[in-house]
Amino acid sequence: MKWFVALVVVLNLVVAMYGTLKQRPPLDVHAQEVSPGQVKLLPPSWKPDASAAQASAPVAAVIKAASAPEAKPMASAAKAQAKPAAKAEASKPAPAKPAEKAAEPAKGKAVACYSWGGLSDSLLVRVKGGVPQLKLKSGQLQEDSKEESKGSGRFWVYYPPLATQAETKTLSAELKDKGFTNYIVSNDEFKGNLSLGLFSKEDAAKTLVARLKAAGYDKAMVKSKEQTSKQTTLTFKDLDAAQAEQLKALQKKLTPGIALKGC
Repeated sequence: MKWFVALVVVLNLVVAMYGTLKQRPPLDVHAQEVSPGQVKLLPPSWKPDASAAQASAPVAAVIKAASAPEAKPMASAAKAQAKPAAKAEASKPAPAKPAEKAAEPAKGKAVACYSWGGLSDSLLVRVKGGVPQLKLKSGQLQEDSKEESKGSGRFWVYYPPLATQAETKTLSAELKDKGFTNYIVSNDEFKGNLSLGLFSKEDAAKTLVARLKAAGYDKAMVKSKEQTSKQTTLTFKDLDAAQAEQLKALQKKLTPGIALKGC
């Protein structure tokens, strides 16, 4: 009896496993007919639930896979057509760039430098009166002055002082007695010397010295008198073309004998 029960159990297990492993035949959708009365219209607000969306995902993947082989040839054809067009564009010569305009010279650029000198005090006043016409900027005008010694064209005869002032006074009296007019200098660098005369010609001064030496006064000397004067030079820097022309015209008008010099 026990063997019979075990056999029945084994047969039941075999039948259950056969039913599980056996594949069901595919359903023919077109063979199933639907009655028009069973068709229902869905309302506009109807949305599929999550389970339906998940179920439709495999179908969409199958459709996408089926359409992919067709899309790939179309894409490759479009790419093949685009390559000749790209090559044609690359082979076209680049448009010529417009030639750059040459830089124009800056207007009013500094072009000249001149010096105007030497000017005495009276000429300096005259020139400065015309300088405002040039409309100079700060730093364009520089003024330099210096003292110059010039001969006056006159010659002085003098006799050096002796060891003491009393001896010099005695010498002055002796010279006067012998016809040589003189006086003792008291107010300049030759203070204490005997002044014997001022002559416009050097020969006249030397003649007097010769007479003094003949009389026994051999230390008499001749000196050319000099005069000190101030000379000023004006330097005009960084002048533009208009200022340079105005300066030249001003120089010709005010000091024809003193020309401008380049610097």
